[in-house]
Amino acid sequence: MARNIPLSQIGDYIEQRMEQLLRVVVLDVDTRCKMESPVDTGRFRMSWQVGENATGFYDAGPQQPATGAFKDQSKPPKSPEATGLRKMNFEKEKLGNVYSVHNNLPYAEPLANGTSNQAPAGWVQLIAKDAQSYAIAQAAKIGRES
Repeated sequence: MARNIPLSQIGDYIEQRMEQLLRVVVLDVDTRCKMESPVDTGRFRMSWQVGENATGFYDAGPQQPATGAFKDQSKPPKSPEATGLRKMNFEKEKLGNVYSVHNNLPYAEPLANGTSNQAPAGWVQLIAKDAQSYAIAQAAKIGRES
């Protein structure tokens, strides 16, 4: 069923739809980074965060000794608590702001480059590329439907 939007309100309607898309993309990237993170102690997985116009300085606490329990596994264990979105100093994503999903642990970059057999090299870039493709397709859909 077609939606009737007064011409004077179409800009607000499109902005609202694009902000919804932004929220979905940020949440999806954050969740995928957490769920696809290699796990030994869980500190790396829990250190992913979302920043608005800046990166944060969240630290998941002191490094625990590696147990090696998951070292030889090709897939990290799934954890329900890892799906929560940690937001730093903002409520809703708004157009015009820059959002980053990042992990500031010193070993984050080596893990992103494939030093764990649980996650292949380039897994973070693949998440970003998938999110970009999805956002472009959905933005085009919003434009066609508006």
